[in-house]
Amino acid sequence: MGGEITVSGKSAYCLASVLLSLTVLCSMMLTVAAQTNNLTSAIGSWQPPKNFVDPVTLKIQEFRSQGLDDEEITAKLAKLGMGWYPETGATWMGRVLTPEELAEMPIRAPVKAPLDENAVLSTGRASCMRTNYASWTGVASEVVSGSMSVSSGQTRYHYLCVQLGNLDSGTNWVEIMLTHNYGETYKWYTYDSDEGGGLVYYMDKNTPITAADTYVIMLDGTQDGGGWHYDVWINYQWVRRGHLSNLWVQAGFQKEVYSYSDSGQFTNDASHAVFYRNWLHNDQGWPYWTSSASTWWYTAAPVRETHSMGAVSYRWETWVQN
Repeated sequence: MGGEITVSGKSAYCLASVLLSLTVLCSMMLTVAAQTNNLTSAIGSWQPPKNFVDPVTLKIQEFRSQGLDDEEITAKLAKLGMGWYPETGATWMGRVLTPEELAEMPIRAPVKAPLDENAVLSTGRASCMRTNYASWTGVASEVVSGSMSVSSGQTRYHYLCVQLGNLDSGTNWVEIMLTHNYGETYKWYTYDSDEGGGLVYYMDKNTPITAADTYVIMLDGTQDGGGWHYDVWINYQWVRRGHLSNLWVQAGFQKEVYSYSDSGQFTNDASHAVFYRNWLHNDQGWPYWTSSASTWWYTAAPVRETHSMGAVSYRWETWVQN
């Protein structure tokens, strides 16, 4: 009939399939958009729970009520996978590394500024993104680690770090480390440069290397005889509490690779590490880390880096390419 359109059974089936695919695709796009919006506002509106007391401190209070002394409490905490430094009250989740384990790992240090090639160990290379000024009370980032490639005879240790403290001088600072070392799985550590505990193994990374992990280090504005209190959170789980000597400090990110030998053979990354949504904390809350914050970058080949303004904050990518 004139103007009438007829559809065969096969054509109708194809059309239905197309419509179904479009529906599923739209649904997926809406889901991703919702997730992105949630992530965008996650840190910006996030604060530790009101009147938060960390689980280690709660256990210490419980053991003290039982009449245990500091040595007994410390031993009991260790059995629970917790740590405590009675001299200052610092607390953490995880296990302090033994002297033998520490001897196997490179010495912890932020890249120094101003920079020269001697600032990095002969067997190591690094890239860095850091605020120029000590104007901040916290740092946060959503990071996709990428491959962090290692191999026999080339890259032996591979680190991604989120740092807060007096970074240019390399004194009195704290960091979250994700490591991928040859023969090991991906692991999370925390480190305090001058307070009990030092380098602490927290746990094996339990998320895919393609997933975004959220890292937060923030000073809460309170102090005691040990200094200003900071807390560390990984994927919104509390991990560590300690002190920094100053309330206003520098924030930074760092990638480090260490070779098996002075010849400096490094393994190419199969994928980049991406610090793709980043925040700085001050008395106004959590502004995005943008060009309004004076920032410094550094890289030593074969470690590479690129930085640009993303949708809301700086996007920092870093990788190894010989």
